[in-house]
Amino acid sequence: GYSPTIRRLGEILNIVNPSAVFKHILSLEKKGYLERMRGEVRLTGLPAFLENQTRVPLVGIVPAGQPKEVFDVSGEAVNVPDWMVGRKKGNIFCIHVDGKSMVDAYIDDGDWVLVERTNSANSGEMVVTLLNDGSVTLKRLKIKGENIFLIPENPEFEPIKVRELKILGRVIGVLRKY
Repeated sequence: GYSPTIRRLGEILNIVNPSAVFKHILSLEKKGYLERMRGEVRLTGLPAFLENQTRVPLVGIVPAGQPKEVFDVSGEAVNVPDWMVGRKKGNIFCIHVDGKSMVDAYIDDGDWVLVERTNSANSGEMVVTLLNDGSVTLKRLKIKGENIFLIPENPEFEPIKVRELKILGRVIGVLRKY
């Protein structure tokens, strides 16, 4: 097929000025994503962050709803762009979310959540926790004086008041397939 014209690209991208479209093309060409030959523009590669990935262990399913028994360790791994992991490589794991208690925090049933291993977190952070009864859950940590609450991000679920908990990690990112 043929490459779209600069005017057509402008229409698609909702950019009125053709010179602005051309500047974007030059920028993508300079970064190595596009190649211009004989008036045509061809895609030469995907963005660099897709090329630089880290394998993050997928440790299993964590409920975002009612806490359930400890998640299974699957032994599988997920490729994650380096920019999502940063310098925390080796200290990150991934969980598969089961439930809808965190939908107002944009974490939905079926999402994969990146978690930084830590045994402490600040009030207000989203955490994966192991409760005294052996169940695991994903919630927002809220500490008020001596009281510890695990707060869902969905009004259909009730906060959980706990005396003790073990923090397994804090949420640093969400991966979603559409």
